[in-house]
Amino acid sequence: MTTNTMQELSENFDYWSVSNPIGAKSGVDVIKAWIERTCSNSDNTLASYVKEIKRFLIFCDSKNIRFDHISANDINEYLGILFSPNQDWLKPKDGEPTAKTQILLKGLKRESVKYSQMVLNSFYSYIKEAGVIRSNPVALSTIIKVDTSYNITGKSLSFDAWDFLSSWLKHESLKSNNHHNRSKAVRDRWLMHLLYYTGARRSSISKINMACFSVEQKANRRVWVLNFLMKGNREHTVLLTEQLLNELKFYRTSIGLTELPSENEEHIPVVPAVKLKPNSILKATKPISDRGINYVIEESLKKAALECEDYFIAKELGNATPHTFRHTCATHWLNMGIDVVATQKHLGHKNLNTTMVYIRETDEHRLKENDKLTKLLSERE
Repeated sequence: MTTNTMQELSENFDYWSVSNPIGAKSGVDVIKAWIERTCSNSDNTLASYVKEIKRFLIFCDSKNIRFDHISANDINEYLGILFSPNQDWLKPKDGEPTAKTQILLKGLKRESVKYSQMVLNSFYSYIKEAGVIRSNPVALSTIIKVDTSYNITGKSLSFDAWDFLSSWLKHESLKSNNHHNRSKAVRDRWLMHLLYYTGARRSSISKINMACFSVEQKANRRVWVLNFLMKGNREHTVLLTEQLLNELKFYRTSIGLTELPSENEEHIPVVPAVKLKPNSILKATKPISDRGINYVIEESLKKAALECEDYFIAKELGNATPHTFRHTCATHWLNMGIDVVATQKHLGHKNLNTTMVYIRETDEHRLKENDKLTKLLSERE
């Protein structure tokens, strides 16, 4: 938490030189006292509050304003940046940040901006009671309204959470100059996009090679497909979307292969185990194991959650599991209006009722059906 703002407060603010209710001798002491007061019973609250206050102090430094001199207008400006950041606050797409403010991959959800406002309100209410400031600027800032509460209890990721994770994986795959780190980041990006777009189980992905990709005639045109064995050794075919095909091309060219696979690539695993040796990903002939897939997913989700500035999306990612991707694929397909039978075929469900479970899990589907029912009932009146 050491910043220019903190140093200035320690040196120049008279509050520290006199007796005060919390025994603070510096700005850092004030923040620590607030953290101890509000987060003593929860490690999760501690982590999220520290993340929020660190980010706010970066804003204070960028404005060259001490946190005890912040106005309601400054708070509004800060919350506006969180919701719709300009380039000064966004991470570069293909490299390391060049400014301390470049900490966001994208703007925060309205619910998470409101959460940030709530945390700041807690902080400023506390330091007002401690006599550091006379009034709470957050209490005078714009009221943020949200229509519904954010749901983080589902088995699948929300669209916002997946979009963040996808952006984070892409950013990680482009930023590293270390060969091994970049190879791993490229492989991990490919693995999780493959799981999301195909809805395949981990056990299927760990057993296939690049020759499982092929071009087949479907109806009146030829398309790229992925053939593999499902649970119970059932043969299954997934049609590749343009998005998955682009991820495949990026992965292959990144590790030194041609853009598209051929039937002669049975020795190349679709997802390899990455060793510590340089260039190991190109030479890898050993596929990643089921256990390895679990480790990669859990590690990536944990890291993405830690680096995510959006409170609710971070919570979603923290609650996700390796099986989340199959649930997410199914739920997203149905929420986007894809036919339930097509979704069944894509996932390889024997029984349509299995696919229907994902419909029942989605609040969006229930709302759409309720709107449809309301309209039909109105037409009968």
